[in-house]
Amino acid sequence: MNRITELRKEKNMSQISLALKLNVSQKTISSYENHKNEPGIDLLCKMADMFHVSVDYLIGRTDIRDYASVSDLTWRSDEDINSLYDQLNVENRLIAKGMILGLLISQNSNHFSKTPQNQEKQQ
Repeated sequence: MNRITELRKEKNMSQISLALKLNVSQKTISSYENHKNEPGIDLLCKMADMFHVSVDYLIGRTDIRDYASVSDLTWRSDEDINSLYDQLNVENRLIAKGMILGLLISQNSNHFSKTPQNQEKQQ
């Protein structure tokens, strides 16, 4: 089942009611759900807002539904972050690990560049 169908059914919406909300035809919704056509970016954004998911979730690039969990990580606890990490596929876990290692290296190199000896050299 595609994500549009899944989300529409979760909201107990018919293809016609979704079409009316998006100002398109029922035939258009059917073509999206049956992979005969793909919605444009404007329509994807409208659907993402309507269903409270990210566009990436709609198109299958992520399994994280809650766009707030992606955009509002600063307010999340360590347990929430761990839970989000657990939802990543193997490839994206490797990317996340690489990003964390890169941040640590950057942090450490910045720390060493701010030693009193290096500050004197910069003056």
